[in-house]
Amino acid sequence: MRPFGCALFFVAVDANGTQIYTTSPSGIYRAFKAYALGSGEATAREYLKENYKEGMSFNEIIKLALNTLKESIDEDPTKENVRLVYIKAEDKKYHECSKDEVEQFLNLIMEESKT
Repeated sequence: MRPFGCALFFVAVDANGTQIYTTSPSGIYRAFKAYALGSGEATAREYLKENYKEGMSFNEIIKLALNTLKESIDEDPTKENVRLVYIKAEDKKYHECSKDEVEQFLNLIMEESKT
């Protein structure tokens, strides 16, 4: 039996661009272009694998993240149950979206899904 452990992922921006690394309880680490962890992660990773494309714009990445959530969780994403945080490569600053910003992005993906 193993002692308790946790899996983590780290996102950073450095001179080489955006970096995503994961660690597992066994100590193994890996790098990814897009990643999901937690409940629904298998569905989310498959969605990311099919829909992530190199060179996506900021808005495309945000929409990809929210659509991934929409496809992989049991409830619809709302401004109340989504926390959206990003770091842009240009300024390397952490930004947590307000509920209003989250709602604006969610409205974008809802409008697109109607067409």
